[in-house]
Amino acid sequence: MPKIDAPTVAEHHAMRRAAVIAAARHALGTVGAAGVTPGAVSGAAGIARTSVYQYFPSTDALLTAAVEDMFAEAESRISEALDGSTDPWQRVESYIAVALRAAAGQYGPFHAMPTAQFPDTTRARLRELHDALSAPLVDAVTEIGAADPKVATVLILGAISAGITLARHGANPEATIKATNEFVAHGLGR
Repeated sequence: MPKIDAPTVAEHHAMRRAAVIAAARHALGTVGAAGVTPGAVSGAAGIARTSVYQYFPSTDALLTAAVEDMFAEAESRISEALDGSTDPWQRVESYIAVALRAAAGQYGPFHAMPTAQFPDTTRARLRELHDALSAPLVDAVTEIGAADPKVATVLILGAISAGITLARHGANPEATIKATNEFVAHGLGR
């Protein structure tokens, strides 16, 4: 019987799956989508290459799981930042701050990655996740009264993207958050 590293087999499998996803996220952030392979991920996760397939049937599924995990973490941060706020302006500002801080940290490399690197199934899932992640921003912009909330949201996401580029080039993250919020507020007519 194989040795398990947890009190139960289910917990052991959950720990191993989490380690595989963490290794895939690391590879994605450091070498890109091409680096997310069962061989590379298994070595980093400390398991046999064939064991990766116990958790993910294909490299595409592994890559998609890494992307989903990153988005789940981002969604959690955004939800926490917006929780309880009834002021749509405050929610827009909080969304921008959370997005820029996350990108200035561990999500920076992912942000710069061309989506063409991803297989079609992962790109499709990425669009779904991105739409879900931006939904609270669309809601806040709608409450503010933007003429076309979806267009306004895309423009705000563009301002966030520009802020991420500034941060990657050495700009002060907090000053970038402030400038981005001022720019967006002006654009929305505040």
